[in-house]
Amino acid sequence: MEFADRLVDAQKQKRTLLVLGVDPQLDRPGAPGIPADTTLTRFCCEIIEACAEFVVAIKPQLAFFEARGIAGMAAFVEVVRFARSRGLLTIADGKRGDIGSTSAAYAEAFVGGGDFACDAVTVNPYMGSDALAPFIARVRNGRGVFVLVKTSNPSSGEFQDLTAGGRPVWESVAARVAGWGSDFIGSSGLSSVGAVIGATYPDQAVRARELMPAAIVLAPGFGAQGASAEEAVASARADGLGVIVNASRSLMYASRVEGENFIAAARRAAAAMRDELNLALAARIRH
Repeated sequence: MEFADRLVDAQKQKRTLLVLGVDPQLDRPGAPGIPADTTLTRFCCEIIEACAEFVVAIKPQLAFFEARGIAGMAAFVEVVRFARSRGLLTIADGKRGDIGSTSAAYAEAFVGGGDFACDAVTVNPYMGSDALAPFIARVRNGRGVFVLVKTSNPSSGEFQDLTAGGRPVWESVAARVAGWGSDFIGSSGLSSVGAVIGATYPDQAVRARELMPAAIVLAPGFGAQGASAEEAVASARADGLGVIVNASRSLMYASRVEGENFIAAARRAAAAMRDELNLALAARIRH
């Protein structure tokens, strides 16, 4: 079954747009990334368990697992397995992109059949079509790809907004995403080749939908980065489909008070975010 169709089916069944970004921060003075009385794997899995009812997928950020070495990557494998056991889709947030055999190896690692394989992966298009071809080829096997188009960070416009060929570079990338994805449109009317569009740039998200009518937009920036629910759903189609919204730190670290149960805090935050996004989406569809 196409990745896009599996995602849409899960969204409809659970009535949610929300994605849990699994970003276990590194420890630093005064702000430990992992609570003292638990382990990396247990912390991540307990957060997933708490939020599972309210999210359609998890998006583990590979950097936070890779930085912890062999133990970190072993935890990543367990986290992905646990999420799948709870019926959640998995998106490896690795932003990979290279050329030739290197890109093919990345694709095998994260959307192949090995220990690190997920349902989808984020990729960087800066090196061109040949860098993404191995990932897009995996779409035929039911995998998904999310291409960085307009990212949520404040300096994203430094290169993405530069004019080339009469339009911003990010718009040219969006047009290519539409082309790459046109061969992989499922019964849902959406493609398994999607795009990352930051919720912090709602005007660009609206334009991106015009350029990529069949793409699923993965929208980071809701929550800790400051984007509102209304901004997060700006790229939704008229039928309410085509967007999923990531929240990471605002869920994993919802517990801000010393002694507060981090599991209960995450569950409470996920429920509130799910409802807030659904209300914003309903309002957008009405208008």
